[in-house]
Amino acid sequence: MRKRIMQFALAVVSATAFARPVGATAQEIHITNVTVFSGTAGVGTFAAKEEPTITCGEAANLNHVTGTVSAGGTTGTTDVDLTSCHTNIGGFTIKCRTEGSPLDNTIKTTNTFHLITLNGKPASLVTGTVATVICAGISTMIVSGNLISTITSPSCGVASKSMTLRATATGSTQEDQTYTGVNYHPILQTGTSGAIKEVGVTAEGTGESPTAGTLDCT
Repeated sequence: MRKRIMQFALAVVSATAFARPVGATAQEIHITNVTVFSGTAGVGTFAAKEEPTITCGEAANLNHVTGTVSAGGTTGTTDVDLTSCHTNIGGFTIKCRTEGSPLDNTIKTTNTFHLITLNGKPASLVTGTVATVICAGISTMIVSGNLISTITSPSCGVASKSMTLRATATGSTQEDQTYTGVNYHPILQTGTSGAIKEVGVTAEGTGESPTAGTLDCT
């Protein structure tokens, strides 16, 4: 079975789209005046070494995320709905979905996020529930791991109803993955006893809240 992290990527992108500070080297941060949010993300890619890349989302069918912020504003949960998910095997486009999904090209997951700062940048650390992804009955992946994304707007201390988050990777290597001396990244496994591989996620999305929230970086 193969493990996939796409869900985390988008989850991070929108999920954290509401809480971000600009400061400190490694600390948790929080957002005020936000309890719920929803958002969209464009095309996201998920790549593991020697594995076909999985792509989700398209211009006409964006990925979606909804979530809640827990009391204190430092953590929360998100539900991620990735659309138009597919990969390419032998020149053929193969649709991918999570086990139990009614659609053959939709990946859905529930995730938990923590708002943090990383190397002076506001960021979010997302942990997703283990999920099984099936690509047209040809391949099966068990997804697990974590994903760190950074916030590109707004700045710390600025009230806003929206926030944009970005995850970047070079191949299967995530750009941001070390927090408080521990490495966090998505992983996948080929077969029930196959080698565990890191997954690189590239995605960007924006979350919206009914109320303007402010990132507290202290």
